Amino acid sequence: MKFVFRHENRTRKKSIFFTAEHTEITEKYFYYNSLARWPLCAPWEVFCFYETVMKKTGEKKMKKRFAVTAFSALMLVNCPAPLSAQPPDESRELSGLYFDQGETVQTATRAPKPLSEVAENVSIITAEEIERMNAHNVAEVLNRVNGLYVQFNGRDFNGLDALFIHDSDYEHVLVLVDGIRWNFDNDGMTVTNSIPVEIIERIEVLKGPGSSTWGSSLGGVINIITKPTGNTSRPSGTLYGSYGENGSRHYSGTLGGKAGMAGYFFSVANQNSDGIILNRKYDDESVYGKIDFSLPHSTTLTLTAGQSNPDSNLGDIFGNYSIYHRDFWGSAALDSALTKNLSLHVDGFRKKQDFMYPPFTDYYDAETTGMSSRVTARAANHTIVMGAEIDRVESASSDAAIDGGREETWGLYMNDTFTAGRFAVTPGMRYDHLSLTATSGILSPSLGMTWRYSDSTLFRALAARGFRKPYQTIGISTVDPEKVDSYQAGFETTALPSLRLKGTLFQHNIRDGWEYVGSTAYNAGKIRRYGYELEAATDPFYFFSLDAGFTYTYIDYRDNTGRNNDDTYSLKLGLLYDNPQLFTAELFGGYQWLNEDRIFSAYKDGVMIWDFNIMKKFQICPNTQMDVFMTAHNLFNGADYWTQFYPNPGRWMEAGVRIHF
Repeated sequence: MKFVFRHENRTRKKSIFFTAEHTEITEKYFYYNSLARWPLCAPWEVFCFYETVMKKTGEKKMKKRFAVTAFSALMLVNCPAPLSAQPPDESRELSGLYFDQGETVQTATRAPKPLSEVAENVSIITAEEIERMNAHNVAEVLNRVNGLYVQFNGRDFNGLDALFIHDSDYEHVLVLVDGIRWNFDNDGMTVTNSIPVEIIERIEVLKGPGSSTWGSSLGGVINIITKPTGNTSRPSGTLYGSYGENGSRHYSGTLGGKAGMAGYFFSVANQNSDGIILNRKYDDESVYGKIDFSLPHSTTLTLTAGQSNPDSNLGDIFGNYSIYHRDFWGSAALDSALTKNLSLHVDGFRKKQDFMYPPFTDYYDAETTGMSSRVTARAANHTIVMGAEIDRVESASSDAAIDGGREETWGLYMNDTFTAGRFAVTPGMRYDHLSLTATSGILSPSLGMTWRYSDSTLFRALAARGFRKPYQTIGISTVDPEKVDSYQAGFETTALPSLRLKGTLFQHNIRDGWEYVGSTAYNAGKIRRYGYELEAATDPFYFFSLDAGFTYTYIDYRDNTGRNNDDTYSLKLGLLYDNPQLFTAELFGGYQWLNEDRIFSAYKDGVMIWDFNIMKKFQICPNTQMDVFMTAHNLFNGADYWTQFYPNPGRWMEAGVRIHF
């Protein structure tokens, strides 16, 4: 039986929970420059500067490792200019919040299209923003997204967390890595700490069902898109090292470039911590590689492979038991431009996930093999996408009920985005065949529209049907899929001077909602979740800018469980000072008021948790930049946790260096 890292005292989902005595298990209802003047750009300058900055930390071991690595890398780089300040940049791109003809989204239809033609409620996080956060894991990054709640299990250096969109269940949220489903096949949960943040180019978050494109995704879709390969013969990349309290350290390196017809991108990373509090130790080693080959006839072959091995110690409260997690994934994709307006994509992948608890010999292993293909046709004002995919899962588990289990799902989908003047309309449809339910086939239609009322204002509307498929856990194969009819409408505007606004109304009507008696699921009835999102951001003013997001969700239970209606709301605030000639500093605060389904036993919420990041950039030479940064987590010692068994640490600090070459 796989560990579920949350408690739901209302829905009574079966999970494993450790007692305070640490001795038994009890069940609870719960990412050369030309004209060179010198052959080298004084790498000793980098070393001496780093010595000065880090001297106060007293971490000799870290300094030695970093200095050797940085020196070796810089020996390979031609640097034709001495230390100089970075040229000023008076503007800041607010990508992903507000419509922009230059910004594209691919998650909505699987084909990139302008954000101004996307009817779905989408947020985008870029690699630049992730870098500015100094984030160690995907959960930290997603915590910045309005409308998305991250249930941290301790807010330690790293760990195991759950994701919710518009107060959905965590199994409702589909997480993808370059189109590969990351959710566990036995219960739909996603553990994102196995996804290295170093490889992430951008994250697209689609709020609301994405079933007409992706299949089972009742609550939303989080699509993690990895960095591309390099396009120059001169290699480029990053070297990163950070050190924080209680031996919390993160080292990584990336390298990208092109050799002949082959482009490449590689990443290696190591994270280790003794635990900020309660000895919640953490260790992870990850490696990732991507190679693409330019073939004749406008064809590209892309090969990827990665492995991550996070080990999370649950700390003193749980008897220092560790959760061992192993992920391996590989894929091959072929992209070809058949004609000027017709393209073909074919891919295949294999993913292996191992999850186990050594003290109890409980484990869950799954091997998933999948293939997909799609054709994208562009003609006049239309962009048509047609595709098919199939996934097969084989499971091994200490739970006899799912040991040796097999599952096969396949789907066919089609959508068309057509524009007429200021309007863009996107109808879509998908059929899914499910092997673990009597309801073997399910249709998921959607219809979205955008209207550019003016050059500064855009309106959106979407109606979509989605579902959550049954899983391999005990008794679930006897239930019908959960279904949702979702309606959203919103606007985005820059009509007000120096201010950008976005608002969305949503209503998600769930039918055949799941409820549990012990470990057996049944279809209990209807649940309605409705509310609104508001977002605002300012243009930079004397290098300062503000952004804010507020989400309110009301849950109306219309099933036979007798649960009381409830609500939840969140507030997210950010203040950014971005002066390239001086430094970049960011203050971010998050507030969450939880409903009763999200809390258990002496919880604490309703407190703003603030994080502070500051970074100084040094242009060592035209091809090399060094960033020195410091982060203060939980700046004001706030307490915010969903259960007393996962308390968050108070204020803790870390600092580090990042070199771009």
